[in-house]
Amino acid sequence: MPKHIQSQLNEAVFTKPESFSFGSGLENVKLNLKLLCNSLTVKKITPITAPLAKKTQEQINCSGFIYGGKARDVELVFQDDQLDLVWILFPKEEKPTFISNFKAIYGEPTMNIAYGAIFLQANAAIRNDPSEVLFASNRQVKVMMNILKKQQVQH
Repeated sequence: MPKHIQSQLNEAVFTKPESFSFGSGLENVKLNLKLLCNSLTVKKITPITAPLAKKTQEQINCSGFIYGGKARDVELVFQDDQLDLVWILFPKEEKPTFISNFKAIYGEPTMNIAYGAIFLQANAAIRNDPSEVLFASNRQVKVMMNILKKQQVQH
């Protein structure tokens, strides 16, 4: 078993899983996840809602992925066949554990907003509702920051 899979199964890991390589295509990521998910489904998102997708938006739904020491549901979003977003769902009661682990790994959040705690230093966030961890690609973070800046200007 590859070392990164073994560490994923044995530890309460809170960093971005190595099996999620941003920019990778759907089929490559799907192959990496076959051993890590209890079930795996792929769905096409129509109409396209993701800001970078011009031709296709697809999502892999994986259940049973071990993250933070427990089996989780994970959603991986692909924009034009590039992995850009990883959502890892968790029960809201676990939010303090996620926040404290992220602070220990990444330092204080860059910002706390209604959406949640944003850790720009890690291209990550802990969302309030629904409760989930977000990891985003560099190109996705640029788009998200532009949207956030426009919202702040409007208020």
